[in-house]
Amino acid sequence: MIRWRRAFLVSVPLALLACAGASSGPARPSSPSAAAPSPAARPSPLAGAPAAPSPAPPVSAVGVTSLEQLPPRTQRLFAEAVQAPKDLEREKLPPDWALVERRWRAVLEAVDLAEAHYNLGVALEAQGQLAEARAEYERARSEKPGLRQASVNLGVLDEKAGDLRGAQATYAAVVHDFLDDARARERLGALYLNAGQLDLAAKLAREALLRDPRSVAANKVLLRVAAQRNQLELAKLIALRTAKLDPADPELPFLQGEILAREKDEAGAEAAYKKALDLYPRFVPARSALLRAALARGRFPLVAEHAKALLEVTPADPAVELALGIALRHTGKTEEALSAYGRAEQLSGDKLAEVHLARGLLFMQVRNECEPALEEFRRYAQLAGPMAATESPVLKLERECEGILDENKKALEAAREMQRSAAEKRAAASGGPETTSAAAENGGAGPTPAPVEVP
Repeated sequence: MIRWRRAFLVSVPLALLACAGASSGPARPSSPSAAAPSPAARPSPLAGAPAAPSPAPPVSAVGVTSLEQLPPRTQRLFAEAVQAPKDLEREKLPPDWALVERRWRAVLEAVDLAEAHYNLGVALEAQGQLAEARAEYERARSEKPGLRQASVNLGVLDEKAGDLRGAQATYAAVVHDFLDDARARERLGALYLNAGQLDLAAKLAREALLRDPRSVAANKVLLRVAAQRNQLELAKLIALRTAKLDPADPELPFLQGEILAREKDEAGAEAAYKKALDLYPRFVPARSALLRAALARGRFPLVAEHAKALLEVTPADPAVELALGIALRHTGKTEEALSAYGRAEQLSGDKLAEVHLARGLLFMQVRNECEPALEEFRRYAQLAGPMAATESPVLKLERECEGILDENKKALEAAREMQRSAAEKRAAASGGPETTSAAAENGGAGPTPAPVEVP
């Protein structure tokens, strides 16, 4: 299974932190075949636009190509290539895509088979070699047009490249040419869901389930359609049913948590997110949801814990660095907080306005330094724009800082005036300013004697 990362919004007292990103994690085989599903962008949670489901499982050439017609050595190489990922999965080891690639290349050195090209493409895609994977899928489709999984994975590569029209056309062609295909319907339904066409998305998902009743991806499309229609009870039922199909999928308890969060069941949502992390500790969406919940409740030690865990997976996320800085500030680690703010500013290219708001709050409320705080608040307003700044507390904070600076200025002037007045009083008590001046001109020896008249 491909792990994914959602775009997320973090809310904190007096600051809004927003950022989006994407990443993928380890994959695991979703069917007993020659390799695992090729990587694909995972969907955002219920609040966002879901992406397409994971691609179709790779084709095992057994039952597709008549191995009996091949030489014994080739049959053995083919069997070894099919078995390699199964052995790793049985030992609960992560996929060794380089090993899988070598096994399928050995098969192709012995015989040219469309299924071997396809499975080699899966191994290459899993290693991020997308151009090479595309070439293998195209070779497989060219040699065997009936190998529809190659077309589906070409559509996946189009999605990764941002060519959604191309992906849609590829999936639609598979749907048209192969009446019994479920995978292209799953992915096409997810694309319609992204576009907000819920009726078409649900129709294609149901069609996929008619062809493959155990399709997790199609159930997820129906789950999101129900959630977007605010049919939360139906969405929960679909989530529970789908979890039985794939108990190891962390996305399913996460989606249950999102539904519970909508129902204001904070404890239930938190338990569901933790279950997702139990299944896969590096599952970013669940960790992000727990981070948001901790921020909303002001549980800053937990915020720091979740932020640090997220940064191990996505080390270049400025919003998470900002959240970490806020947590550090509230736990008394001022210098570390400033360092985190600096990293967030650098990672975002100084485009994350909330960094300046958070830093300004630290200067104002922790260090009692209003001049640098004002500079930060003004920079925030400049980056956020007039509307965002008006809706935020920054204008009030600026006025408070300006008032404090004005009072400080008046207090300083009053102190100086008191010093001058005190100096004048001391001078008067010691003989007046003329006497003091004369003493100074006389080398400090005291007042010059007045002339004495002689009678």
